[in-house]
Amino acid sequence: MLEQETASIMKFVIEHAENPYPYYWNVPQNFMLPAVYFPIPEMMTGGETFLTYYIDFTWYINFFHKTAQQAYVLAQKVLIAIKQKRNLIPLFVEDGSVIENNWVRVEDPSIEIVENGIVQLTLNWKSRRPYERIETPKAQKFHMDVFLKMKKEVKSDDRFKQDK
Repeated sequence: MLEQETASIMKFVIEHAENPYPYYWNVPQNFMLPAVYFPIPEMMTGGETFLTYYIDFTWYINFFHKTAQQAYVLAQKVLIAIKQKRNLIPLFVEDGSVIENNWVRVEDPSIEIVENGIVQLTLNWKSRRPYERIETPKAQKFHMDVFLKMKKEVKSDDRFKQDK
């Protein structure tokens, strides 16, 4: 099962690279060209706040073509599209429509030639997630006695009483 963020990035990459053959997790021996390969992204985690944690993703997406230059052109189109969108990749739902005002903010992407016919696009982003909510018992009633310097007594059931 794909997460919404990774699936949205896949859709964005494929569309902006002009629809190369997509491969996920394993590339077959006789694959079609041009192609894009989405391996499993690397993940590191950490605590963020009392309510959230984060997952740092690093994804090495490979573009394949007959030459390194042709593969580079595919990766470069994606890199430029990401930069033009200010590093914001829109989130999509299962039917392919965009969720308004929701996106994945990626760090500045990079591309490099791996070998002849293969260029790698590197994407990094931080995904913030809420911790599982644990219901804790709540106190039902508080009884407090507060004595102020003005000799006023405050109780939970009474407003202010004047001492005599």
